[in-house]
Amino acid sequence: MRKRDEIREVFETFVAALEEFAPERLRGCTTEDVAGHFSHVGETRGQEELVRALTWKGMPMNVSRRQIVNFVVRTDGDKACQSAYEMVLMGYDNGSFLFPFEYGGKYVNTYVRTEEGWKISEIRYDLDWEKGNTYFAKDWRFLDYKIFAGHKPMISSEYDSPWAAVPENDEELTDEEQISEVMFRYSFGLDNCDWALHRASYTDEIIFYAGDKVMEAGARNLVNNFKTTSHKEAALEHAIRIVDIQVDGDEAVLKGYRIEPHRLGSKNLNRDTLNQNFYSARYTNKLRKIGGTWKMYEIRYQAGVFFEYALEKKHYVDDL
Repeated sequence: MRKRDEIREVFETFVAALEEFAPERLRGCTTEDVAGHFSHVGETRGQEELVRALTWKGMPMNVSRRQIVNFVVRTDGDKACQSAYEMVLMGYDNGSFLFPFEYGGKYVNTYVRTEEGWKISEIRYDLDWEKGNTYFAKDWRFLDYKIFAGHKPMISSEYDSPWAAVPENDEELTDEEQISEVMFRYSFGLDNCDWALHRASYTDEIIFYAGDKVMEAGARNLVNNFKTTSHKEAALEHAIRIVDIQVDGDEAVLKGYRIEPHRLGSKNLNRDTLNQNFYSARYTNKLRKIGGTWKMYEIRYQAGVFFEYALEKKHYVDDL
């Protein structure tokens, strides 16, 4: 098994432990001296502090679902850095009404390979948004929408991102994996205001279509557009579910759905829609391999809320 696949399993174990309100299981996928930096529950050192901080302290919940998107891992020998966005739905269903609490955030985790396999040695987490009954988590530190990131950022992309931590990945990736990483680099750089990282995902001649109209043409204009957007909100989160990638030589097309549960317009989360996955936009992006590196040269963004039924419960939501 490749290192990236082993780490993928470790992170799923981490997420499943939280989803099932069993934080004691985190001891099995972390080092004894694991360091934690969480915008919502604070700093931790060691497994015991980590378990205490991530123990759910609100009322018992009978609804719990966590989805992993924008998953990236880069490895260098016995060390690795992994990022991901997590979309969380929990709540209480009393048999006639759903009382939901939703939130989303970004992880950057550092791994070391031990005799027992890969383990997480450091965790960085920034809460990006929340929706619903926040009283369920009344002891958390929620966002202050007057300041950048809504809190002191735990993640500094220029230092912590997988691309900064591991500039040269030592495992070969398929074209589809490379293309997925381009999309996630685009999101991670944009959402963390790391403009050099974001800019590296597309060509100088990039064209961004909003619907059928050109919103921006050229990298300079697109970067400036997103800089303006970043000043309008405390935190951005471009969580993408990749649904298809078609490769034809040095050309490729990526299709994806944007996940924004907190921006559903007229749609509502309730008992009847609990098994629906909601999305806020569609991406159809064209890429070209230039000098061995995939870059986007056309982005088509079609806004509009839609949904699909979740046929199975799974943590990693990409179709690839």
